[in-house]
Amino acid sequence: MYSERLSSTTGTVAVVLPAGSRPPNKPMSDRVNERRRAAQLARHYRDQENLTIAEIARRLGRAEATVKAYLYDPTGEKARAVKARYRGVCPGCGAPTAARGGKGDATSSASAAIRGAIAPTRTREWVRDAMLAWCQRYGRPPGSTDWSRTHVRRRGGEALERFQARDWPAASTVIGTYGSWPAAQTDAFPDG
Repeated sequence: MYSERLSSTTGTVAVVLPAGSRPPNKPMSDRVNERRRAAQLARHYRDQENLTIAEIARRLGRAEATVKAYLYDPTGEKARAVKARYRGVCPGCGAPTAARGGKGDATSSASAAIRGAIAPTRTREWVRDAMLAWCQRYGRPPGSTDWSRTHVRRRGGEALERFQARDWPAASTVIGTYGSWPAAQTDAFPDG
């Protein structure tokens, strides 16, 4: 058995832990330690002082749902087990998946990787070919405003028709791929 004194907003309480529940010589992270302390206090308040969940929450400075979780799952093992059941492995690349949106999300994320949705579709070659096609069609290299949806809509007319004539890369895609618009133009038109 290991005894420890825990503090709360109403004073200090002595709590006796079962043997093996927390060896005094084994360090734990602060977050785990804090959860265990709060869970022990919550259990003490409920079992020894017969307080309601609302009163325990007020004394601990936590939400009522958190106090209920402390009482139901003092160590957090049950919650970790539930989260582990949602995790998976991507069959496309073998990376671990995290189910952010529930059980099905891990599978759909992995399916997207298999379909190639994660692979970049906007490559330097695609941008270069688009710049060359623009130059061939309109007689000059494109400017960043020629491929900016906002600028084209404001200008309207011929600029809008050129923009809608083909699936041109967005200006942000070009800059994201090359780092700058001039770098993309240098790659597409090395002779100037």
